[in-house]
Amino acid sequence: MDTGYDMLPDMSDDILNTIEVLTNKVRAKEEEANKLKKLINELCTEAGIEIRFPDISESGTTLAGIRADQFYGLTLTAAIRNYLERRKASGLGAASVLEIYRAIKDGGYKFGAKNEEIEKISLSNALRKNSSIFHRLPNGQYGLLIWYPTAKAPLDGEESPKPRGKQRPTGGKKASGAENNQVTNREVQDLILAQEGEFQATDIETAVKAKYPSKKLTATKVSTNLFILHRKKGLLRVVSERSGKKGAVYVKA
Repeated sequence: MDTGYDMLPDMSDDILNTIEVLTNKVRAKEEEANKLKKLINELCTEAGIEIRFPDISESGTTLAGIRADQFYGLTLTAAIRNYLERRKASGLGAASVLEIYRAIKDGGYKFGAKNEEIEKISLSNALRKNSSIFHRLPNGQYGLLIWYPTAKAPLDGEESPKPRGKQRPTGGKKASGAENNQVTNREVQDLILAQEGEFQATDIETAVKAKYPSKKLTATKVSTNLFILHRKKGLLRVVSERSGKKGAVYVKA
């Protein structure tokens, strides 16, 4: 009995190729439209108004393996950083404000705001204010500043330039040279946040001297930055407090 399959070699190849080409065009259009919708949502969030496309597809940008309590009990900054690090490890990289919001909320982070719009605004503010940790890309997405070596941002804890009045030129060049030869707060913080597992201040000092052998490390530089990352940013957790001559033990939050 003729089932009709004998006709396939004569006509199906062209039809299937056409279907495939058109399907790829549809996917491309959908991805383009999805990006525009995400951008519109981001602008709505920035403006503090209700997003226009709450149900847009997040296909291709989801991250598997996040538990329902993954970010529970963390500070907002720590939750965002933790999520972005997981994206990077999964090969995804930067994310939009909306993607970050949905991920950390689904992962157990408690915003404590009255509604979702206020929560999203709080998230946007946290990303903008912590420019020493998070970096905004031209497309509006956010990644970690450490991912982009050529990107620069003011570092929390870094000494701000003082207002300049009339200054005597004597010793100016010498002081500038001494400052340039010191390890910066950013360099110290980058090394702290690159640590895996538990560590102490002495471990950071060793890492700094190994990476920057020609630079001067001041006595309080490491302890100051450990305090900033722990107390101000919530990016570190103390495993055990300082006891006698034994220093405190830290781990990334």
